[in-house]
Amino acid sequence: MSNIRILPENLANQIAAGEVIERPASVVKELVENGIDAGATQISVQVEGNGTRLIRVSDNGIGMDQDDLLLSLERHATSKISNIDELASIRTLGFRGEAVPSIASVCRLRITSRLHDQSLGTQVDVRFGRLVKVHDMGCGPGTTFEVSDLFGNVPARRKFLKTAKTELAHIEEVIRNYALAAPGLGMSYMVDSKEIWQVPAALDTPRQRAERMVGRGVVSLIEVSGDHGPIKITGYLVPPDAEVAASARLRTFVNGRMVRDRMITHGVGEGLHNYLMK
Repeated sequence: MSNIRILPENLANQIAAGEVIERPASVVKELVENGIDAGATQISVQVEGNGTRLIRVSDNGIGMDQDDLLLSLERHATSKISNIDELASIRTLGFRGEAVPSIASVCRLRITSRLHDQSLGTQVDVRFGRLVKVHDMGCGPGTTFEVSDLFGNVPARRKFLKTAKTELAHIEEVIRNYALAAPGLGMSYMVDSKEIWQVPAALDTPRQRAERMVGRGVVSLIEVSGDHGPIKITGYLVPPDAEVAASARLRTFVNGRMVRDRMITHGVGEGLHNYLMK
């Protein structure tokens, strides 16, 4: 008898979820990225408690029909790439086809989606990786994900979450980063039915969006720019005498994606050490 066996699908999805979904902020990140990749101009994020009770992410992107909605629950199912050549020139934020099934395996998930040219949408309910209901639904165009009882079937993972304040700070950091990375995208953030902040779906320049997000005390950011061959770099600096929110710090974006890289951070710091406040 063989000692090697193929893992059951629900167990394989839980293992994958451990790599993709570390905390409530991971759920928000994956679902906001899905909305951006779907061409949304407006994304709203609503959270209850520390994010394990409820996360609701709604977008006005292209939406999905029933077939695509059911396919999105399968691992490695994606609309982002279709062959290996496209992998080298990927422009979307997500492409692995892991996010939705990974999320679905560790929560109670409801997805409601409608194509813009259809009169009816589809709603599915998934309970810890098991599809329990599919039906037609009258709803607006776009997609809404409702994640509840996150890590309800993985108590060890829930046990290692930090305080609600810390988890909410991680969630807000994710949303702020995408609001900065996509200046034409409208975003709103609510916690326990209270609006924390929102930015309109305006045709902001990156500089205008940064000024909206940094704080009212900033009259105007200082722009720096340069290029090196095909690489173009643009940055916006807070004036030293400006009063800004605690969330204003060094953020680095590469092709619209937030990255943390010690070499880049060190290089920026070295180049601006006479300007930056210690």
